[in-house]
Amino acid sequence: QGEEVAGIIWKAYEEKFHHLLPGVVAEYDPGRFYWSSSPSAGQGIPENYIAGDVHYWGVWWGKEPFETYRTRKCRFMSEYGFQSFPELNTVRKYAEEGDWDIYSAVMRSHQRSSIGNETIEYYMLQDYKRPKDFPMFLYVGQVVQAEGTRIAMEGHRTNMPYCMGSLYWQIDDCWPVASWSTIDYYGNWKAQQYFARKAFRDIIVSPLLERDSLYVYIVSDRLEETPAMLHMTLMDFEGNILEKRSLQVTIPASASRVHLSEPVDRVTGQAGQSRDSGIDGRILLHCEVVIDGESYTDNILYFSRVKDLELPVPGIEWELSETDGALKLNIRTDQLAKNVYLSVPGKDVFFGDNYFDLLPGKEIVVSLRPGDGMGVEDVRANLEVISLVDSYKR
Repeated sequence: QGEEVAGIIWKAYEEKFHHLLPGVVAEYDPGRFYWSSSPSAGQGIPENYIAGDVHYWGVWWGKEPFETYRTRKCRFMSEYGFQSFPELNTVRKYAEEGDWDIYSAVMRSHQRSSIGNETIEYYMLQDYKRPKDFPMFLYVGQVVQAEGTRIAMEGHRTNMPYCMGSLYWQIDDCWPVASWSTIDYYGNWKAQQYFARKAFRDIIVSPLLERDSLYVYIVSDRLEETPAMLHMTLMDFEGNILEKRSLQVTIPASASRVHLSEPVDRVTGQAGQSRDSGIDGRILLHCEVVIDGESYTDNILYFSRVKDLELPVPGIEWELSETDGALKLNIRTDQLAKNVYLSVPGKDVFFGDNYFDLLPGKEIVVSLRPGDGMGVEDVRANLEVISLVDSYKR
């Protein structure tokens, strides 16, 4: 009986999606392209990474490393993703402090996957130090989700024109829960939403380490070529400049190009004659694309896994001001501040940027929009600013 029912369902599927709907589209909108299903490598052909679109879940269900996103090439990656928990303000709405453990009954019940909580922890500990407490676990978990899917988005885009589409799962939630979403049930942006906005910009720069070599890609979705300057700065976490170089580049239209490639030892070796053991955990490469004299997009390459970086305790300073009713936060640091997280505990405040890496000596301006009933003094008195080192330093 089961096989009989399955046959009926499959026949109905084929009739509707492979015969009825394409016929209707051809009759009423003959110039419209029709695609029968997603994922689909063609008319009923299994995914083969050569044609059609792919749903890839080797990362997550298969516990393959995030780096697999770069090598698993396909024409259109139409579904992939990774989970995170919502922020603490959201968790407070459904879990009392006594339930603040990812394996508690309450936290398990607010989970969309049968392997969810264990898988988040598994991936986290591959690349990050164990967080010191539950609130820090939520924060680092969002960073893990954001970094993992950033690798995917940049990997798909640098593989143009073989891959011409990247669509992650998912945007939002229908209840407060740990899930693959980038915006939680109450509309709060997770780290991945901020990262996705940057990774999907029309022009991005993507430095990549591969087989002991450095490759600096610039990807453009613009329909015309773009003249630009590519600035690359090798520095340590205290802000000491070890090497700078600039290239005048022409970014081709709708393409991905490598604008610099060389052995990584040649890059890090420029750190001076005194390169010693472990320097890879104390330096970074900042890549920046300048168009028409303005910084347009940038990216940072680290030479070690995050848990192996010797992150300093930064002296982060900030100033909050209000002009014509608009709030802005000027923020700077004396040493590298990785994944700076801005929040107002217990309050709804939207930040124009968050979870970002702040370079020493560089000041950035973040817009913010407090919730109803909050003024500038409320934000100033309650604003919390942390970075990744705070997640494990006691």
